[in-house]
Amino acid sequence: MRVLFLGLITLRKGIAAYLQAIEKLKGQPIEFWFVGSQQIQIPDSLRNHPQVKWIGSVPRSETSNFYKQADVFCFPTLSDGFGLTQLEAQAWQLPIVASKFCGEVVEHGVNGLQVSEVSPDCLTQSLLSLINQPQKLQQYSQMKTPNICFSLKHLTQSLQQFTAVS
Repeated sequence: MRVLFLGLITLRKGIAAYLQAIEKLKGQPIEFWFVGSQQIQIPDSLRNHPQVKWIGSVPRSETSNFYKQADVFCFPTLSDGFGLTQLEAQAWQLPIVASKFCGEVVEHGVNGLQVSEVSPDCLTQSLLSLINQPQKLQQYSQMKTPNICFSLKHLTQSLQQFTAVS
């Protein structure tokens, strides 16, 4: 199973707990891809870890290649206003493992898993559940249509209502 993290690799994005979860998943049939600018010191134990690929920053035009090749998108953020990468992942039919500290794109058990807390244990359990139940990956990826509240039509209607009230 290939798990993609795409974005700034920083503590605010829940990376500390995620890296600890990776350590707990050593030897499992899982590979972790990190695409984005590294803004933390990567622990030596993970810098050359055989299950971890540090891609670094890529041009926006190349991000689709990573979404296409991944099996799961992981977004364990501690604080994010929305996290547009969730919608991008969903558009590429990727199941998502996300925290509750961002826009409500993930419907737990429908299009992915929402961890109850950003902790190594919660992330480990979520990823293990996907390894042990691969049919869930297929089920979640089939829920590719973003929630209606994220559609362009809904956004347009909301903006029209907002400007009518102003």
